[in-house]
Amino acid sequence: MAQVSSTSAIVILGSLDDEHAAWVADQVAARGRRVVWLDGQEFPGSLRIAMEPGVGGLLTPGDGSPPLAFDEIQSVYWRCYTGNGYSDLPNAEQAELAVNDSRSLLESVLIDLPVRWVNGWNGFQIHQCKPAALAHVRRLDLPASVQIPETLHTNDPTSVAPFVDRVGPCIYKPVQGGAHTRRLNEEHLTDAHLALLQHAPVTIQQEITGTDIRVFVAGERIMACELLTDALDFRDDDDLQINAIELPIEVGKACVQIARSLDLLWTGIDLRRTTPGEYYYFEANPSPMFLGFESRCDLPLTESLVDLLTFA
Repeated sequence: MAQVSSTSAIVILGSLDDEHAAWVADQVAARGRRVVWLDGQEFPGSLRIAMEPGVGGLLTPGDGSPPLAFDEIQSVYWRCYTGNGYSDLPNAEQAELAVNDSRSLLESVLIDLPVRWVNGWNGFQIHQCKPAALAHVRRLDLPASVQIPETLHTNDPTSVAPFVDRVGPCIYKPVQGGAHTRRLNEEHLTDAHLALLQHAPVTIQQEITGTDIRVFVAGERIMACELLTDALDFRDDDDLQINAIELPIEVGKACVQIARSLDLLWTGIDLRRTTPGEYYYFEANPSPMFLGFESRCDLPLTESLVDLLTFA
């Protein structure tokens, strides 16, 4: 771990065009820390890396700012990583080799740089494989008040109807993400519709009725809010009302337990609270958007995230 110093740099993994990344960079700079941008799309073009495995290395940003030694880095805020840049070499085979070599070096830094990652490689990799992440959480020793909805990930048309018959009302959504949740109906169970599974699998999940809860975990800090909406997916509600709440102690501890098990220091966890008071877990995001929540319910989300990055 790099020595903590007021002169240590905080690296932002992402793009200047990203609102959350830019906001965090400004807040880190306001605390007197150097901010260095690491945008994978700039490598190997303007961004330079020199790495001696197990010894150290040098990162030279593409914006013309001074080089940064690995041991000068205190922490990294992983906001977004979309891979490295592409090669314009005219020979296709050489271009492929160049891209692969670039990816190998850049991702070696993402895997092995010995600093505080908020969050790191492992947390993001398991999030890309949501069925595995959900299985991991299901195996935890969670309190009885925190449940996991019955879930099926499948591209097998013959598996859908038996699951729905057993579970009851269901919703569907992508396996990895990228689209909003929708309610499963009889039309989706026709042979013609189920045949579309040959193109991609889908997540089918027990529908849980209740109130959406977003829990932000920052280290040991727990900040929660309820999302008041009639929409099935709160992201579809332009008039969403958000209120800060206190979680039951055992539910808050369960959220920290889930975050730790998924290698997440900072996360946004989606729950749903039923009328009887049970909480159902859906997922934990390794790089949650938070500015909209903070502006509507006054939770100290920015402060908590920047505290993690600056060791405050």
